[in-house]
Amino acid sequence: MTPNSLYREMIVMPWFQAPAKINLGLWVGPRNAQGYHVIDTVMQGIGFSDQLYIESRDYMLWESIPSVVPMDECNLVVRAYRWAKTQIPELSSVYGRLEKVIWAGAGLGGGSSDAAALLRWAFQGSGCLKDPKWIASSQELGMDVPFFIRGGAARAKGYGEQLTAIPSLKVGSLVLANPGVSLSTAQVYEAYDTLGRVSHEAKWIDAVVDAMRAGDCPRAEDLKNDLEEPAFHIAPRLREFKEHIARIADGSAFSLSGSGPSYYLLGSDEEWADWMARRLLKAGVPFARACTVAESW
Repeated sequence: MTPNSLYREMIVMPWFQAPAKINLGLWVGPRNAQGYHVIDTVMQGIGFSDQLYIESRDYMLWESIPSVVPMDECNLVVRAYRWAKTQIPELSSVYGRLEKVIWAGAGLGGGSSDAAALLRWAFQGSGCLKDPKWIASSQELGMDVPFFIRGGAARAKGYGEQLTAIPSLKVGSLVLANPGVSLSTAQVYEAYDTLGRVSHEAKWIDAVVDAMRAGDCPRAEDLKNDLEEPAFHIAPRLREFKEHIARIADGSAFSLSGSGPSYYLLGSDEEWADWMARRLLKAGVPFARACTVAESW
């Protein structure tokens, strides 16, 4: 679908939410001739969100909070605007301000979610946001971008563009735990290639999907992440961090999200999540945050 003829000026709310996600299991296939890995994963949006303020102007200006976040061509928000402009030449100049809350390089998809928020602004009213083929095309900005355009929960296959909606995770709360370091997704995938850890089947992803469709919480053993060992290879202390969480988790299911280094713990209710987040912080975890599932946005 070409949105050019459908674009028009509209009065809209200037704030767009850009929620994080967690991966409920992640299978990674071998690298193809173009240098990309196929994946199979379940992604779930969560209530931990950046915010993008954007309004039409007659000049371009990008800002960020905190100001140390660069708003140049390396930022996915700026790249998403450029990508949108190629499809909507009459797209106005903008003043955009990104309020960054999601930890950077954490395996939570913050940059891709920011880009998707920009696309939801640019293409609202065009019909593209409901077109599966157009949504899939946004994958060229980042593997997680198609999911963040839709939100909720979905199984993502291929290069992130093959999305199948599933019911959201039925847990009362969850907790994020981060060791206070960032990991490069590209480097983790390179380590995956070096280690040669290729699982030929992704049966645990099927089990996660079956559980969510039945309204159950996935089993801990099905929250397997093929990028965990490569992440340990890049950041050896992350293994110790996982072991530390396991001692504190009180039997709760937990797993690595994306390429790491953030882990999530699944809980029963918000009171539990607040308690567990405080417990992790008291035990020396640099960053711990209680949050909820985000079913849509």
